[in-house]
Amino acid sequence: MTISWRVVGGFGAHIKSNRTEITIQHKGKITDIPIKDLSHFLLIGGHTIQTSTITSLVKEGVFISFCESDGEPVGYISPYDYSLFKEIQNLQKTAAPYSYALACATESIKSRILAIEKYAEEIGPEILFSGELDILTGYAKELENMVLIEELRRIEQLVRDMYYEILGRLISPTYLFKRRTSRPYLDPVNAIFSFGYGMLSSACTRAVIGGHLDPGHGYLNRGNQALVQDLMNCWKPKMIDNHAIGFLRSGRLHQNGYERTKDRCILHDEVIEELIHLFSKSIQEELINTQIDVLIQSLRGEAQFSIIKP
Repeated sequence: MTISWRVVGGFGAHIKSNRTEITIQHKGKITDIPIKDLSHFLLIGGHTIQTSTITSLVKEGVFISFCESDGEPVGYISPYDYSLFKEIQNLQKTAAPYSYALACATESIKSRILAIEKYAEEIGPEILFSGELDILTGYAKELENMVLIEELRRIEQLVRDMYYEILGRLISPTYLFKRRTSRPYLDPVNAIFSFGYGMLSSACTRAVIGGHLDPGHGYLNRGNQALVQDLMNCWKPKMIDNHAIGFLRSGRLHQNGYERTKDRCILHDEVIEELIHLFSKSIQEELINTQIDVLIQSLRGEAQFSIIKP
């Protein structure tokens, strides 16, 4: 079976290669993968990899991305031709940003409202406080009257904050999750979300770079991964959050699956392996690639931009 991408999580893997195969040795297990079957290699956490292996992967057109152990994206290595193509990036940077920002904000908000409605239907309306859903739908309607991107960004952030607070009511209070926080993550729920988002970010970054776009030039967000964040915030509820919540509500995360220190929460290797398997199936790479095609067509004036729903 052809492997499109491979994820190595946790700590302590030793990665080497010959001209045709990459070898991953991790906790006594040895895995050989033909390089020709790889398109994306994602390293999460601390591992050792030979420089000759990096060279072999890049020569074969394999995109390599790196995340901290908590899923925070660090950077990527890609073949030269991905970064030397300037036509699309020029179109990207000269496009009027508002319509793209509005599309991203609208879908980000709608995807979260739909997710909350689904949870309320499946679990029960008691997960919502009185009037809470009306507030969220009111925010969605406000977008129609926004004229500044800063206003779109503010409303989208408000909805995301409320969304995570509601998610906290769906899972056991023993996990100590109240809301989405910044790094370092002190509870296992934030750690799991972050791990999934790191995988989704890597998949989106690969597609963005493969389309010769600049991942740092977004329309709604700002920063090194602005365009990636614009897109992935629309897909987090369906591709990551839904599966993370299902995993947490199933009772499969036991107290021996993670460790809290005074600085952060560390997921153990067996949990990481299960999350890799879970999110590798839930992240829809074909959809992401199609979305990049839609964006490029829009930048060229050949189509109207819209976000594809999972």
